[in-house]
Amino acid sequence: MINVQAIGITKQLSQVFNQEEVNISFFDDDVQALNATEQVQPSVILLNFCIRQAETCDYISLLLKASADTKVVIIANKLSDDEILACLIAGAKGYQDLNQLNHYAEKMVKVIDAGEAWVTRRVVAKLLDVLLGNSY
Repeated sequence: MINVQAIGITKQLSQVFNQEEVNISFFDDDVQALNATEQVQPSVILLNFCIRQAETCDYISLLLKASADTKVVIIANKLSDDEILACLIAGAKGYQDLNQLNHYAEKMVKVIDAGEAWVTRRVVAKLLDVLLGNSY
């Protein structure tokens, strides 16, 4: 079973998952979610960018300090590539547009739990540029 924590995401998402494969918890409060992360050590966290907005990268770092093996996916409406890259550099393993979350959620969680990334090829190319010292 994959333990998933959804922060700032509606509970309607629970209907998307096979309940025998995914155990999902929902949080609207970022402090409660951080405390739960430390206690539960979820496999995957779906983090709505709107919860912390400009402070999302710092929050990702806090989540990963609380649970180093947890994989964080940023969920948002149309983030810029620079915002996505900043989150990836902070430790996120992927990004999903909120409008398509219900369509991709189950597959995304399985892919992320297996240790893979969930980003577009365009973002991968930009991330490689950053790693090679080229500007983005």
